[in-house]
Amino acid sequence: MERPRPVGVCPLCLRTGELCDSHLVPKALYRVVRAADHRSHPDPVLMTSKVRRQTSFQATQYLLCAECEKRFDQNGEDWVMRHCYRGRGRFRLRELLQRTTPIHADEEDTIFNASNVAGMDIERVVYFCVSVFWRASVRRWESSGQRYEGITLGPKYQEEIRAYLLGDAGFPQNAAVMLIVSALPRPHLSFNFPDTTRIDSSHAHTLHIPGLTFQLGMGGQPSAGARETCIVRSEFHPIFVSKDGDERVQRHVLRMMGKKAPAWAKYPLVNGAV
Repeated sequence: MERPRPVGVCPLCLRTGELCDSHLVPKALYRVVRAADHRSHPDPVLMTSKVRRQTSFQATQYLLCAECEKRFDQNGEDWVMRHCYRGRGRFRLRELLQRTTPIHADEEDTIFNASNVAGMDIERVVYFCVSVFWRASVRRWESSGQRYEGITLGPKYQEEIRAYLLGDAGFPQNAAVMLIVSALPRPHLSFNFPDTTRIDSSHAHTLHIPGLTFQLGMGGQPSAGARETCIVRSEFHPIFVSKDGDERVQRHVLRMMGKKAPAWAKYPLVNGAV
């Protein structure tokens, strides 16, 4: 028998009603990262600075109403989860890019104009990115007994993003979204909860899922560099294909393992397993 849902205020639509057991990151992500080649122990590995263990625990809490859950799925999650790296060579977004002529290419990056990519959906990519950061900001979350403090958007920006996600306003003026697609032949089947770094007068929030790295800049006026790399604001709507997102994730993992490359070198970037 299904347990009754609690009644409360949905922080997105602000209506009172039954609340769903909402995920911080899409439930489908946990299915993607399950180790398909280790069927006796398929659960993903949870890694923090204090804990490293396999677990089936997922970060959830009663947060959104059923209508807003559906809104998040239809407006971004479903499309992104079908187009991120799925393991065993399945990477639909990169396949779309490979059929497109880049606007720039060098040894470090290949850049595509998203508006030229057949099958690309910029609006859903941006909506998905912003929705995860918003969820991380409105509540504290736990994963397998480990508290995740979330990120801080500030009341002004949090409300602007809420209105955007609800469809009552356009994309916030002081926001910029950068999308990096992995250039690794086999990206890692891993993801992180949103984290934050400060860049000049703004905060940059980062989310990594298999094959894709998203960066949301908020605060003050976006710099010229942020506008030029923003998939929304730039006239070129850039998508970057590089190893930069993978390198960020690897450095983060190594730091949690207590490892740090010397100043004169760096650890080699390795491919994922499947």
